[in-house]
Amino acid sequence: MSAVRPIRSALVFAAGMLAWLASAAPLRAQQDPMNRAFDLERRGEYAAAVDAYRAILAAKPADATAILGLERSLIPLNRPADIMPQIRAALDAGTRSPAIFGAALRAYGAAGQPDSLRKVAARWAQAEPAEEGPYREWGAALAARHDFGGAKAALLEGRARLGRPDALAAELAQLAVASGDYSSALHEWALALRRLPGYRITAVAQLAQAPERERPELLAQIDRETDPSARRLSADLRARWGDPLRAYRDLVAALPPERGQQVDVLRQFLDVLRTLNSADSRQAQAMTLEALAERATGPQAARYRLDAAQAWSDAGKPEEARRVLAALASDKGTPPQLASGASLTLIGVLIDEGKTDEADRQLRALQGTVSADDYAALRRRLLQGWIRAGNLARADSALAGDSTVDGLALAGRVALFRGDLAGARRRFEAAGPYAGNRDDATERTALIALIQPITAESLPALGDALLALERGDSAAAAQGLDQVAGTLKPGEGGAELRLLAGRIARARGNTALAERQLRAADAADAPATAPAAELELARLLAATGRSGDASQTLEHLILTYPQSALVPQARHELDLIRGGVPRT
Repeated sequence: MSAVRPIRSALVFAAGMLAWLASAAPLRAQQDPMNRAFDLERRGEYAAAVDAYRAILAAKPADATAILGLERSLIPLNRPADIMPQIRAALDAGTRSPAIFGAALRAYGAAGQPDSLRKVAARWAQAEPAEEGPYREWGAALAARHDFGGAKAALLEGRARLGRPDALAAELAQLAVASGDYSSALHEWALALRRLPGYRITAVAQLAQAPERERPELLAQIDRETDPSARRLSADLRARWGDPLRAYRDLVAALPPERGQQVDVLRQFLDVLRTLNSADSRQAQAMTLEALAERATGPQAARYRLDAAQAWSDAGKPEEARRVLAALASDKGTPPQLASGASLTLIGVLIDEGKTDEADRQLRALQGTVSADDYAALRRRLLQGWIRAGNLARADSALAGDSTVDGLALAGRVALFRGDLAGARRRFEAAGPYAGNRDDATERTALIALIQPITAESLPALGDALLALERGDSAAAAQGLDQVAGTLKPGEGGAELRLLAGRIARARGNTALAERQLRAADAADAPATAPAAELELARLLAATGRSGDASQTLEHLILTYPQSALVPQARHELDLIRGGVPRT
């Protein structure tokens, strides 16, 4: 028992100490005025926080922490001018605090007292003669009141007093952008980038907003700059303004000498290119990735080359993609996983080129060396390549025995292109709604809706027309659909086929044929198709300047088919025509 008592006593003492410390913490917070003021501000009790900060400042008028806390607390109360007595008291106390000087400039700026602004800025500059802060805050206070001329004068005075031609360049650049003076902004950003390259992202984002009419002169202006940082800025702007290939050439010519810096610049440029969406930007991406690969080693170089090959393919340059991939796959220094990735990407490129036989050979050679999922995905792409090439027999043979949902969905397409409507329906239904990606599922749903009303089990001519559409021959597809539609009643598939033919004709720019097909699709005995045909027809009429006819068509749709899911779209289109909703 004697051994237990000391342990028990120690535990009781420790528990008592913890309780005392827990109770003492709030007490200390209450006793410390600054902690109490912070706590009130944190809880959103701003009026009480104002009183607490003022109590501190009554005893310590130059307490910078309290001044800033008072400034923060007055803003939510919409009483920023109430800080003026405390600001004057802090200045009278002989403060040399940059924080208090900054608060004073903001306060006098908000109060519209330019003379006081100048005096405070001069006093701050006297305390810190080599710093930009006094002039930056002075200019910002004037700019906040939209006094851009005064703000520019303040910044230029600071530049003159500091004796540095690039002083406050970033601030002058942003001020020039706010004033719409992009030529001056470009000059100032070029100065700022020489000193701090980290400004590049902000500079590009602001200058990229320049009106299109001013861009040629801005590019000519930047071409006259000799500093490499300005040349790199030119590359970023050219890329954003639609000339990424010239931008790449400019960038390579202005790369810094050190390899690590070159990599940083190229990566930054790649980030810009990835925000763009054009064949030229993807080609520039590929070139940039290859340039990065040349400056990297080991797996990183291989990854860059693999990405470059994909970018070449996306840019519509399959021969360049094959060049990179073939070299990557044959390089013994390429890590096995990346070599397999190169081979898989190469097969995808071959399929996109229509070289399905070569893709098939290479895919067979990879079987067993890549994952089952990767192999199956490429096998499906190869099957789609055979379908696009019109080699339905080979696709059908390869799909024999494939009972997966993706295999059934592809088998349904093969059956449809052969004109076997019954077989297509059966396979589509077995595949269900989740085969393939979202685009595949959406297209499959549209095909099911297209053939659902058709009572015939086989229509080879329809299969030929849809296969032509699949292969990109829209003229043959539209003609074939028109011919097949002429053999069917509107309510038994004829209207659906004419609606599709009308959409194809409109996409091809043949508005006369599109209008004829859409009017034929608007049949009373095809109530599921007629609203869609009328909506499409109204859009066509509006686009060709026949707003009155378009309005009548939309009104007819709304009144005749009030239960149609297309009525909200029709109302929106009607509002657009009448000017009730702005076009975006």
